[in-house]
Amino acid sequence: MNARLTSEERQWLHSLIREKLELGREEWIEDTTDVRELPGIDSMKILRLVAGIELGFHVDLGFEAIPEVQTVQDIERLICQARERYAVNAPSD
Repeated sequence: MNARLTSEERQWLHSLIREKLELGREEWIEDTTDVRELPGIDSMKILRLVAGIELGFHVDLGFEAIPEVQTVQDIERLICQARERYAVNAPSD
């Protein structure tokens, strides 16, 4: 399984982060950006972000992922891990 997001998925992730954390276009986001340190971030916005990622990427991160959401790179890793768990547990045809 691919442990990285495609460039389109990464753009979608950045869009979700901007939307769910209510960031303006001027706020620069990189892989190492600590989303918890962005201006105006609170626990409810982080929760909305995790829920948005689950819906947008069709993955189940679970509440245990919330403390692991630190950097954009962490979020990408969580998405890929959730996909791998699904692939391992998916019924074979």
